[in-house]
Amino acid sequence: MPIPVIICDDSSFARKQVMRALPSGWDVDLTFCENGREAVAAIEAGQGDILLLDLTMPVMDGFEVLEYIRSNDLPTLPIVISGDIQPESHKRVMALGAVAFIKKPVDPAELTRVLDEFGVLEILTGKEPPANVQVTFTEWVQEITNVAMGRAADLLVRVVNEKVELSIPHVSLLDRGDLEMTLNATAHGDSFSCITQGFIGGGISGENLLLFHDTDIRHVAELLNFDLNHLETSSEIELYMDIANVLVGAFLKGFAEQLDVCFSQGHPRITIHNQDSAVILANHQGHDRILTIEVNYVIGDNQIRCNQLVLITPESIAALKLRSGEEII
Repeated sequence: MPIPVIICDDSSFARKQVMRALPSGWDVDLTFCENGREAVAAIEAGQGDILLLDLTMPVMDGFEVLEYIRSNDLPTLPIVISGDIQPESHKRVMALGAVAFIKKPVDPAELTRVLDEFGVLEILTGKEPPANVQVTFTEWVQEITNVAMGRAADLLVRVVNEKVELSIPHVSLLDRGDLEMTLNATAHGDSFSCITQGFIGGGISGENLLLFHDTDIRHVAELLNFDLNHLETSSEIELYMDIANVLVGAFLKGFAEQLDVCFSQGHPRITIHNQDSAVILANHQGHDRILTIEVNYVIGDNQIRCNQLVLITPESIAALKLRSGEEII
């Protein structure tokens, strides 16, 4: 009799990756869920003896699912598969009852080892997994962004020793008008600081923008253990640069590794305080459509908020698709 298994992830590409990582010939009855609420309903319907669970999802995230499973004593074996690899996230999911934590992109050998450890691989029939799961280009980019974002947050946590809250990344193809509205919306508020840095490699080029909104520089200084008695304008630039170097460097490295390329990064530029977003927009005119990736971070107890925008040129899209290794639509 097939084992009921739920794969819960808001990314169709991630669901496809996990499905492919299942042991060959394992006799399972698969259910796909796009958020935690669907997963909980499927478990209650008897469709999930085993739950392969993402953390960062809309409607009901993975942490909430684990809390619900524990509170209601649901009969499932939860295994977390996530790009949020911060030590605090790992500790939290294990405390909530997950039996294992596997980082994205999922390693088939690691997943097989975990499943074998819990004795659920007895039934092997030689059957192949179900038919293809369709993946769109933006869904694929969103999933590799999710992994890169998790690596960036994990590195920053190790530097500042404080939790970083992550959002669900948003990926879209925007024309110039929509891009202008997005940048204006991102650069909101009376005061923001923006660090921009170009990158290129493997036929892919773009620019990374990191914006800090209405941030008290003293909170940034405390986060980085900087002496507040020596805080001045030059120090402010240095502090923002320190955070940007960690986040942007780790993000682009994680993004590039999944594409099997190496990015060269340009010299970062910074705009401090009360500057109109037209200063930023001036660098991104002339393209009809541009691939735009939006990520939000909330850093530490003082809730330092920053937005990351990755703008990738239209000429890079063909190179990205070639490196996907997927049939994307």
